[in-house]
Amino acid sequence: MRIKTITWLLLLGLVIHSGYKVLSVYMDYERMKDTMSIKASVAQVLKDEEIMTDLVKRAQELGLPLRAENFSLKRDEEHRTISIRTAWDVDVSFLGDLYVHTFHFEPQVEENIAKR
Repeated sequence: MRIKTITWLLLLGLVIHSGYKVLSVYMDYERMKDTMSIKASVAQVLKDEEIMTDLVKRAQELGLPLRAENFSLKRDEEHRTISIRTAWDVDVSFLGDLYVHTFHFEPQVEENIAKR
């Protein structure tokens, strides 16, 4: 009975620990994508350099391995849209360094920048 209880508790602890590690990298992805979307939505009043500076600053705040050259910002004046893309990898260690999994993220947003 005690071995069964200890086994279940260890398994539960492992699931919670792993879930926390995975959830934190996905939350960083969503935060970065949200920032990209916000900056794209106000692109009609911001210069590309301002957008890029803000994105790099946000990536640093989140601890993401992104610099200005990791972002692609393209304006399509004909269709009045802006698209922002980036990509990064994050290694997550489970059970110390017994198992390491690399998560790959490629957020991209496209917004209409027509004058409102």
